[in-house]
Amino acid sequence: MASLSNAFCAESQKVHGDHETLLAELAELQWALDHLVCYSEVYADLATAGKVRELGHNLKVLLPTHFVREEATVLATVARISPELADFAAQMKRQHKELGAEFKAFLAALQEFESSNDLDTAVCHIKESGAQFARDLGEHVALEERQLSGFL
Repeated sequence: MASLSNAFCAESQKVHGDHETLLAELAELQWALDHLVCYSEVYADLATAGKVRELGHNLKVLLPTHFVREEATVLATVARISPELADFAAQMKRQHKELGAEFKAFLAALQEFESSNDLDTAVCHIKESGAQFARDLGEHVALEERQLSGFL
């Protein structure tokens, strides 16, 4: 760790801060998804749907920036330390792409909800894609925190 630059340490702290922010947003998203309901006879809870949209927008701003920062700083640096960390960094980059695709599917479900005549189906789609994304991103962040605990 002594050979790592001050700039790397500062970027590592930013990435760790991003992780904390992302986990907080994911917890809120999961709560909102759990409380988003729609029955055939009534409209969806628009306040909860609005919260899901707001959280989706927050993540739309946070996530790409986080992935780019993490790949360019922390993952690029640790990949040079050992073959095992190089493999881990490559795996995390692949997961970033997969998570990006899952997030796009969630955003598409949110857009579908805006114009859907079938609220039951639209809400189910939001709940499924959002829950899958939240679960996968949470597991991804936890894995990075465990594996890179000496660097973050």
